[in-house]
Amino acid sequence: MAVRILVAPVRYVQGPGALEELGAQLAHFGISKPLILMSPTAKKVAASTIDSVLNRANIEHAFIDFTGECTLREIERVKRACLAGGHDSIVSCGGGKCIDTGRAAAAGDVFDVDKEEWLPLGAGVHCVNIPTVANNDGATSSAVGTYDENHVPESRLLSRVTPTLVLVDTSIIAKAPVRLLVAGMGDALAGFFQVDVCHRTGTPSEVTHKLSLRSARALARLNLELLLTYGALAKAEAEAGVPGPALEAVCEANILASGLSFANGGISAAHAVSTALDHILDLYEVPPYHGELVAFGTLCQLVMEEAKPEVLNEIFGFCKSVGLPTTFAEMTLPDLGEEVLTKVADIAAKDSVMKSMPRAYPERDAAGYFYDPAEVLAAIKAADAYGRARAEGSVFC
Repeated sequence: MAVRILVAPVRYVQGPGALEELGAQLAHFGISKPLILMSPTAKKVAASTIDSVLNRANIEHAFIDFTGECTLREIERVKRACLAGGHDSIVSCGGGKCIDTGRAAAAGDVFDVDKEEWLPLGAGVHCVNIPTVANNDGATSSAVGTYDENHVPESRLLSRVTPTLVLVDTSIIAKAPVRLLVAGMGDALAGFFQVDVCHRTGTPSEVTHKLSLRSARALARLNLELLLTYGALAKAEAEAGVPGPALEAVCEANILASGLSFANGGISAAHAVSTALDHILDLYEVPPYHGELVAFGTLCQLVMEEAKPEVLNEIFGFCKSVGLPTTFAEMTLPDLGEEVLTKVADIAAKDSVMKSMPRAYPERDAAGYFYDPAEVLAAIKAADAYGRARAEGSVFC
């Protein structure tokens, strides 16, 4: 029997007005001098509340601004500020890249997935995450994606430890741009299908390096059920700025269930395709969010797995119902030539997470591929064609 591992944040807190709990939650862990990293938008909506709450709790604290991209240089800057100020934690408040930066700056050594080596990076202090948008599942994980100065993906890092605290104030998320919530649904949508294929092929999680427990697979299924049941309703609540029951359910899916699913169950072709699509950022008319690309990557993965028509119909239909892209046009990409699509397919086929797919190669071939790039290319084209057909009212079953 294989040894299996489940990783999760030490504590997760969610609900309207949860930010008022910050002082008590930090005190619970003995945190007395946090450095608070804030994105510009988060600063506008949450800084005064955080300052007031921590002052009332007599917790000494300092603020530092996030500059907008999770680069190694930005991580180093925040780490140095933490050490210079004698802080015992980094509280990251904002979107995914802000939280990734704070997580890496708080970590001790990190593992570079692509280079397969440990690197000294962070300050070795508590990591606390306060997502002000529900557009990704990174807040609960130990994984960090870094980018270069041109916003191109650079490395995938793993912290030794999971966050001490994740605090989600849904009254703040309800007032964030609706497109961000929908993008989070796209990121979460991949969860069940990636965990399922990793389980079927016996592929360990990149985070735990072990196979998933049944608990992780159950969370992945719950994640999908929450999205399909509450997604459209949650979007309506967000459009009204209301943290209602559907929004609560989708925040739980986007942030908690999805994060635990991918960390413990693994990732697959959906993220390989989305990462590859990140390499053509200069071609989009409107810059895409990570979750929007993951949603399209999920559709591509379903095509590659030869999913049944009823599954395709349900997932393409869900994407249409909440406004996730299912075509190149909906991703604001112009007519893509064969050369560009081939580049995307080649990058995806060389991504190590493709190893979890049923027809993947056990090791890179002579050209560096884990998967047949021609098959990836065909799946990308087919997903776009299916999306166009669905937009015209076709159903697949």
